[in-house]
Amino acid sequence: MRLALLLVSAALILPLPASAAISPAAAPTVGQPRMLSAQAASADVALLRRSLETIHPGLYRYSRQGEIDAAFARLEQAASRPISDLALHGEIALMLAAIHCDHTKPEMPDALTAYRKAAATHLPFRFKIIEGRMIVTANDGQSGAPPAGSEILEINGMAVPSLLLRLGAAVAYDGGTDQAIAVKLGDDSDLMGDDFNEYYPSFFGFPGSWTIKWKAIGGQTATPVTLSPIRFETWTRLDAPDGRFRNEFYQSVTWRTAGKTARLKIDTFVNYRNPVQATAFLGGFFKVMKEAGTERLILDLRNNGGGSEDVSVALGRHLLATPFTWSKPLRFKAIRYGDLPQYIESWGDRDSLFNTPSEQFTRTADGWFDRIPDRSAPETDDNVSTIEHLPSPDRFSGQLVILTGPRNGSGATRTIAQLKERAGAVLIGEDSAGSAEGPTAGHLFLMTLPQSGIKVRIPNAWNRTNISSWVPGMGVPADVQVLPTLADHQAGRDRALEVARIAATPEAVDPSTLLSDALEGSWIGTLDYRDYGDDGRVVLSTRLEVDGLGLSWSHDDGPGKTVLSEETWSFDPSGQNMTIRDGKSLSTSRIVEFRKSADGALTLVLDGAATENGAPVLSRSIITLDRGRLRLTQMTRTSGAPFLMRHSYEMRRPGSD
Repeated sequence: MRLALLLVSAALILPLPASAAISPAAAPTVGQPRMLSAQAASADVALLRRSLETIHPGLYRYSRQGEIDAAFARLEQAASRPISDLALHGEIALMLAAIHCDHTKPEMPDALTAYRKAAATHLPFRFKIIEGRMIVTANDGQSGAPPAGSEILEINGMAVPSLLLRLGAAVAYDGGTDQAIAVKLGDDSDLMGDDFNEYYPSFFGFPGSWTIKWKAIGGQTATPVTLSPIRFETWTRLDAPDGRFRNEFYQSVTWRTAGKTARLKIDTFVNYRNPVQATAFLGGFFKVMKEAGTERLILDLRNNGGGSEDVSVALGRHLLATPFTWSKPLRFKAIRYGDLPQYIESWGDRDSLFNTPSEQFTRTADGWFDRIPDRSAPETDDNVSTIEHLPSPDRFSGQLVILTGPRNGSGATRTIAQLKERAGAVLIGEDSAGSAEGPTAGHLFLMTLPQSGIKVRIPNAWNRTNISSWVPGMGVPADVQVLPTLADHQAGRDRALEVARIAATPEAVDPSTLLSDALEGSWIGTLDYRDYGDDGRVVLSTRLEVDGLGLSWSHDDGPGKTVLSEETWSFDPSGQNMTIRDGKSLSTSRIVEFRKSADGALTLVLDGAATENGAPVLSRSIITLDRGRLRLTQMTRTSGAPFLMRHSYEMRRPGSD
């Protein structure tokens, strides 16, 4: 079973039956969106709906039928008037995102895809969303380009928070794992490289230039600059924040040892473009570890979005102690698709794909179909995970630690779930995205809508992980939460790896004493906040006096206007919650993480609830003290949206640099 789509040739588009034929639009100028009549657009939408309702095994898995019907109604309304193929692509993306399936997403028509590969349309920099801000990680060297480490405030006249919310609505992710949105906007290793560049043209058109406003973190002045777009190929050569674009398994594996601890880092399981024998390839590492007497293995999967099941099974052979079957039988909603195959392309033999003998399935009580595992068949992706496998003689039997995060999905999340349940792995980092229970995937059907040429990826099977427990709609939760911070990014510090290298559980610390000792005294700096009305940014000079855990703030809000405020922090006896009392209100938040790094940096992460513009929101606060710099950031979000910065203090001791 392949959990990522092969790069395939242009789909064979067969005409509609004569009774449904529609006059095509005039051929477009290269790079120009093609206008579709309402009749043509509606025909494509009707075909899309029929296809999803016939084929997709997860159409109503995470969203109620009424929600999907409402998403279809919005799409049908958009298609009820003339619309360009580019705009229709965006509308289809919004509809498909409502399914919450990471394997269900649209691709642009061939002509527009070819244009995007040949012409310059991409942002001339790479970025990550850290603490709710768009932080530059690399640029293409144009004069005036925002430097690495700077923050983007505005793009082409639109404030970044508003822009991220608009584009984030089109991002596909599994179930309730909306923590994946921020990651995918910056780096998706799919389609046109990231979901920001993928969907921006569909909502705002191809940019002739990029007008950017940026500033340094903690700075008070925004710098405007107009930059030229760059080509997709140039974009892929920029330093990537989390691994190379469209990485492959054999290139993505790195290995380090130190004493009795080894670190095996695998950034992708994609093993179908240039395949290697996964068990033999990984076997060399495990053989050396066995000979060296390695006692602790750190398996770093944080950049891994999944790929091929043969790699997952190969890891199972080297990490599980008893015979195992990776997956339950593949489950299908349908095994016959009427006239739909004429619009569909996928890998493998078409006859076996669309005309599999019915005796190769068992019928479920609800009328679905389970594929009977074929133990005599070769180890194809469809078959390898549903038959029993034996552990390798060189398997690792020591302590297994896995580094996880929101980039995990598909086969990576299934692997983490298996190793957690069967090998007792300790998971460190962030909760994974994807589905621990198993995603809708199987063969990904690439359906071409004949009037617009838009292609849609539709999974045909539900890949069910052979585990006994999971959280419905979620990935795998981390046992030890270590959330990356802006301070970590600026210092080049990998705290999750640092925690994973500690063999013993560190001694508990008293947060009240540690924080009061660290923060005691005077601080000066800035308050940087988002305006509730237009998402613009306001920066005020600020002073802070700390006495114990009492904080007194003084904000310079313009000539002759000083705003004073006070708050008191306290911790419950369990050390699991922190309460902030500001005189007017009382708020209690859960302590997600409180940690002192090896270099002395302090990190406190709090999750709670707040009210924003009269509506309830989720709130996250990150407090870091690193190298004499104190940062206190609050982020907020609603369900199905990324965390975005609401305000942030940047403070230092008076007289320090």
